[in-house]
Amino acid sequence: MRTWQLGLVAGLVAGLGWGCGGAAASPDDDLYDIPVAAPSPTARQRGPQPEPTVGDVEGGGELAGPDTGSAASDPASSDPAPSGEGPSEREPGAAALRGLTAAGELSEAELMAALAQARAVCFGETHDNAAHHRAQARAASELAARARDAGAPFALGFEMFQTPFQTVLTSFALGSIDEPQLLQGSEYATRWGYDFEFYRPLLELAREYQLPALALNAPAELTRKIADQGLDGLSAEERASLPELDLNDAEHRAYVSEQLGAFHSSDEASLDNPYAVQVVWDETMAETASEWLSSNGEDARLLIIAGLGHCHRSAVPSRITRRTGAAVLAVGPVLASRLGAPGFPTLEQYDLLVVIDD
Repeated sequence: MRTWQLGLVAGLVAGLGWGCGGAAASPDDDLYDIPVAAPSPTARQRGPQPEPTVGDVEGGGELAGPDTGSAASDPASSDPAPSGEGPSEREPGAAALRGLTAAGELSEAELMAALAQARAVCFGETHDNAAHHRAQARAASELAARARDAGAPFALGFEMFQTPFQTVLTSFALGSIDEPQLLQGSEYATRWGYDFEFYRPLLELAREYQLPALALNAPAELTRKIADQGLDGLSAEERASLPELDLNDAEHRAYVSEQLGAFHSSDEASLDNPYAVQVVWDETMAETASEWLSSNGEDARLLIIAGLGHCHRSAVPSRITRRTGAAVLAVGPVLASRLGAPGFPTLEQYDLLVVIDD
């Protein structure tokens, strides 16, 4: 890449944390949240951190802040009616959760009931925020138990694993391979790199319940090439491998451009390649998720674990709805102390906020 392109890439790596999950609060805090990205320097890891690559910027990947958000969309038109069922008992010392929707506040029991009613839930995260991961794990455990009791198909979908590694992920969920084999077989350290401890509870839940675990994300080789050469630089075979792309969603483009805008100073065209990567990520995850939902009947339920930017209402959720007609709940977690603070998730971006007591 040319020098100016590398500079843009470096800026995106540093600042696009939040689309996937978090905008850096300082140069030493949260450089994260670009799929296939290098972890934050403060992220806890068991192994060596991968070096940032062009793939880290893949568009500005995950536009989202330390719990962040920006861009606007219409508030949810309706709030799922709670079933009245209570959530599983919270672990001692675990932070209380509550929900916020356009219709008002939900208790933890009502929050879990609302999540359970949705055909699909995209539960966002800042990748190295432990509180977000704990909230996701509690929701996943509750939804899995409810689906089991109802005899309904339930799956977990992961941004963290790329589609070519579906067999490896399935083998782990079925108990055919162990954790070291999963990490090695999925090339986890170099293709994702965040502390696996954050995701272990979800994967162990899939293994315990024998749940389908879906590798949702696009291969890094493809998105890196798009970041460097654009869609026009792809071969015919590579173009054929892409899902259907909607590059003309005005809300989504405005949202992504706002997140990327701090790193370009001239024309909107300079964002074309980064934006294309963001769309390829979102559309690949949406297509993979939609195929599973369509194959498993109206009772099937899916919980997607992805960066906050991917769970923005105009990102993966709307693209699943375009394919299936199913309503998808866009969920953004936020610490109670950050609720309403500039740059953090709002109901303009998500259908439901999960508020985590801190």
